[in-house]
Amino acid sequence: MRHTEYGYVSPAENHCYHDLERWLADKKKRERRAKKHGAFSLEKKRRRGGM
Repeated sequence: MRHTEYGYVSPAENHCYHDLERWLADKKKRERRAKKHGAFSLEKKRRRGGM
């Protein structure tokens, strides 16, 4: 058992929590980057007559 911020968990649970936390952090970074640089939108492209 390992002591984490979630309490005592097994090594397998600890690995799962670590992967989930990393995925959430990356998701937040992707959302911020998309908001800053403008995310791709097919609707915008259609309105401008691109397709």
